[in-house]
Amino acid sequence: MRATSLARQFRRRLSRPVPWVVMGIFWVIFSFFTYLMLRHLDGSPAVRTFHAILSPGLSSFSYCFLTSLPWRYTGDDRAHAPFFRGLLQSFLFNGLVIVILVAIGLAILDAGHVKIPAPVLFGEGSNRFLTQLWPQLAVGIPLYTVIGGLISLGDTVEEEKDHALEQLQEAQWILLRGQLSPHVLFNALNGLAELVHQDPKAAETAILDLAGLYRSLLDHGDKIRAPLGDERRLLERYLGVEGMRLGSRLRVTWEWDPTLDRAMAPPFLLQPLVENALKHGIAASPKGGELRIVARRHLYGTVLRVVNTGQPLRLVLGKGVGLANLDARLRLAYRGRASFRLFEEEGSTIAEIALPEAL
Repeated sequence: MRATSLARQFRRRLSRPVPWVVMGIFWVIFSFFTYLMLRHLDGSPAVRTFHAILSPGLSSFSYCFLTSLPWRYTGDDRAHAPFFRGLLQSFLFNGLVIVILVAIGLAILDAGHVKIPAPVLFGEGSNRFLTQLWPQLAVGIPLYTVIGGLISLGDTVEEEKDHALEQLQEAQWILLRGQLSPHVLFNALNGLAELVHQDPKAAETAILDLAGLYRSLLDHGDKIRAPLGDERRLLERYLGVEGMRLGSRLRVTWEWDPTLDRAMAPPFLLQPLVENALKHGIAASPKGGELRIVARRHLYGTVLRVVNTGQPLRLVLGKGVGLANLDARLRLAYRGRASFRLFEEEGSTIAEIALPEAL
């Protein structure tokens, strides 16, 4: 793992709650025993208490977040260092960490004139820093190394599992995308077949526009996430093709927050809803109707709506391929945190997607 990848992995670990909980448990235990050891010594009580809180906190942070780093660094694209290289890197890195921690701890104690008796092994005349450092190195380096190796192994297994899940999701996206694009083309061709008999010239123009539309569909669908502005432009082309067939029976209104053009979302969120509204609502009604496309932010996320005033909802049975496909993609992308519903309100049929956060 390169330094940049290692930094990303470190930030990812910092964002997870479990290591912080483990660190908190270690911190409380270490602070309790450190306080018991220091409370009978001479010097400032406030400094002793501060040392009993800060030094164990730094040690606990090192155990939970730093000890795995030397096992992961390789300087190349490998996820984990070979055993002996990782062992050597861990010994050197953890030794340096312990030296820094001991120096900080002694500096705090010296500020409060707290004197820790030298171990009998070293004698009273020994260097104070070294008498504290060597026992810490002897115990700390092996302990840090083993804990870091276990954490690193667990992180590697979790990353491999996440990578396998991403590959599975990508395969599902490809399958769903392949299902959607031919479905859109099939429905559009069915609609144009009617136009051929009614207005051959308009049908010829619409077929050329359909070729451009289908190219846009393929480009837009070739992504797991895309700007909502791309989908808006795709819908404008799609409605242009459908408008040639439906004529004055189709009246389109946009209520689109322009700041959402740059928001990223899975492709084809609105297109199946518009297609469903045209097929089952506008086209099915002799008078046609109004199609209203809404995209706005709210306190808890983003709402996308397609409203039509054509054929009432009660005559529409089932969801069809496009809406079933949309349901599946929402579950895949947001893991149950996004919702889709189809309902009737004040004579209009409303298809609504609620996304969990402002994109």
